[in-house]
Amino acid sequence: MDLNQFMFPVEERPVAIHDGAQDIMDIENRDTFLSADYKALVRADTNEPISIVRNTYQVVPNRVLIMQLMEELVGMDTPFVVEPSHSFVMNNKMRLQIKFPELIVTDDDSDIALSLYLHNSFDGSEGIRVFFGAIRGICQNGMVFGKSIAKAYHRHTSGFELCRISDSLSEITELMPGIQTRINELIQSDPDNALYEDIEKQLGKRMLSQVHESSQKHTSQWDVLNAITYIISHVIDQRLRARYQMAASRVFAL
Repeated sequence: MDLNQFMFPVEERPVAIHDGAQDIMDIENRDTFLSADYKALVRADTNEPISIVRNTYQVVPNRVLIMQLMEELVGMDTPFVVEPSHSFVMNNKMRLQIKFPELIVTDDDSDIALSLYLHNSFDGSEGIRVFFGAIRGICQNGMVFGKSIAKAYHRHTSGFELCRISDSLSEITELMPGIQTRINELIQSDPDNALYEDIEKQLGKRMLSQVHESSQKHTSQWDVLNAITYIISHVIDQRLRARYQMAASRVFAL
């Protein structure tokens, strides 16, 4: 996967506005600019506007995040690959998934490789987020272990330092037997009304309807989770997948 597409430059610029009194903006007149409390973020290579944010908003370029992440990953002994199926980049936000193919849990059908998700945005919609999940090999279903593993979260307004991935990876490796135990519990548990009610509450009526309409036979709670992760991974817009994955994590206590 070409990571250069993630690494476009972002510039901060003052925001010109029309004062309503003349047809031509007067760049010498400060009344035709927003106050110093605000600034525009612009994609410098294409001159496309991204967002207007408060002046306290700290821009952390994707390049800085990715290079810092890759530098640490390369220095570790754990093999990794960039996973394109759940990675995306837009002008205002990105998600990069790193898969660790040798760190796995399993079910009866597939290896489920540990993954790291790195998020960033330039519009204030979310801070820099690093959290862990997995991708099911048989169908590329992505899931998130939000309940099992602590997330690292940094707001742009409070400075930034990427957590040490090696420390986090060491911690999650210790937690993976517990995750495997939880997966086994879901495989052995029948779906019931309480589960479906929680799915409707956390993921919405539309998701519940899609689960019931799916062709897969749901003989266990694990089957239901896989139906949900399939819908999230193959139907839901990429920009919205993280929210649904975290909600599924809450429902199934993963």
